[in-house]
Amino acid sequence: MNYQSVIKKHLKAIQQKDLASFSRTLSKIVDVSVVMPNGHFVEGYEKVIDFHKDWFQDPDWTFQYTMVREEISRDMGYSVVKVNYDDRDQNGEPYNKQYYLTLVFRKMTDSWYLVHDQNTFMN
Repeated sequence: MNYQSVIKKHLKAIQQKDLASFSRTLSKIVDVSVVMPNGHFVEGYEKVIDFHKDWFQDPDWTFQYTMVREEISRDMGYSVVKVNYDDRDQNGEPYNKQYYLTLVFRKMTDSWYLVHDQNTFMN
């Protein structure tokens, strides 16, 4: 599968809260890592899956994105995505966050797999 197909599959899996499809885009060979907007660091396939399992079960949020930048070489690629995130707080009040999502993929064997996910809130 080519890079553009994998990145679209990954982002669609997030939008649809589809853990099975999402998990197939993550690296199992090289430890995948995620840096949350608050600086929390999650590392390792199982820990990243566990985090997303909890997040995907929350029915309140939506995730829309726009591709900002993409760079692809023979075996590495990254995409910077602008995310518009809507959710509800603990009191049920709606809120919106915008952030940049940087996704780094590495080509391994027959496809591309996520190795790093960096989230940074916009001011």
